[in-house]
This record gives sequence, structure tokens and C-alpha cells, in this order.
Amino acid sequence: MGVPVIKVGSGKYRSRVLLTPEEGTLPTKNMVREAMMSMVQDYLYGANVLDLFAGSGALGIEALSRGAKSATFVDASPKACAVIKKNLETLKDNNGKVIFASFKDALSRMNEPFDLAFLDPPYAMKESYQEALDGLLAHGLLKDSCAVVLEYEGAIEIQSEAFSSRREYTYGKTKVILLRR
Repeated sequence: MGVPVIKVGSGKYRSRVLLTPEEGTLPTKNMVREAMMSMVQDYLYGANVLDLFAGSGALGIEALSRGAKSATFVDASPKACAVIKKNLETLKDNNGKVIFASFKDALSRMNEPFDLAFLDPPYAMKESYQEALDGLLAHGLLKDSCAVVLEYEGAIEIQSEAFSSRREYTYGKTKVILLRR
């Protein structure tokens, strides 16, 4: 079903091993995941979190571990969704919802806004970052006071006037954009 290669960094699930899909996903490196969680720590407690392009679910699970109220995991891979469900089951966490769908279909069906969203599509899907951000905004899925975190390699173009703050960080080849409303 999956290969254990990553651990939860902090919170109630600290050091618990997470399974990752055997192929098709590249989990966020521990150092980058820790940095991302530090960036959004003010948004975590009691948050409704979206882990779009979830893969193993590590980002959403890390948020749950650190006090998020709920996490919605979206992935278009049935294997990835099975791994996320298994990870949540192993942790005995009932606050996660797994949606097997393309990100566009999932965004069009959701109706509850999020405090925090992680966008980490496969790096080859460069256009997905802007499309996902536009979809979140068009469907009213971001609260007035929220954060969106985008993880990528290479270069992407993100344009949106809906955010009051934009910070960019680099961790080796990995880059992160933090948008805040």
C-alpha cells in the first residue's frame, strides 16, 4: 500500500511514521514541511485546512497534529487517497476527509471555506497553481483571514490581488510562497 519514509514533525502525532504512495508523489521534505508549519503557526489552532494535491497527506496531517480542527485531503490518485485514509486510520484521527477527485472537480463541489490551504501539485503541473488559487477564490473557499501556501520547484507565475501579503522562501531547489489575506 505504501512505504514509510516520513515522520510527523511536531504536535500530538510527533514522530509517527506516515506511509507514502509507492509512485507518482514526491513528499515534502521534512525541513521544508517544518518551515511551512512555522510560517502558518498562527493559522493552525482550530483551523479548517485544505491539503490540495495531497499525496500522502503529510501537510494536512501535520496541521492536524499541531491543532487544526479538520483537514480535507484532495487527490486525483486512488492509490494516494488509499494511503491518506490508511495514515488517518493508523493515527486514529477522525478529523480528516479524503476526496478522490481532480482538484477542479473537488473545488467546484466544496462549500465550506478554509483558514489554511496547501497547494503542492506535481511540479510538472505548473499551470495548476494559478488554476487552483483562482478556483479557491471563485468558489469562495478561502476565509477573509486565511493563508495559502504554495510549494514548487523552478518558476511559477502567481497573480492575485486578493491577498494583502506575499512572502517567498527558498530551501535548496524547493520554493515556497506564502499568501495571506
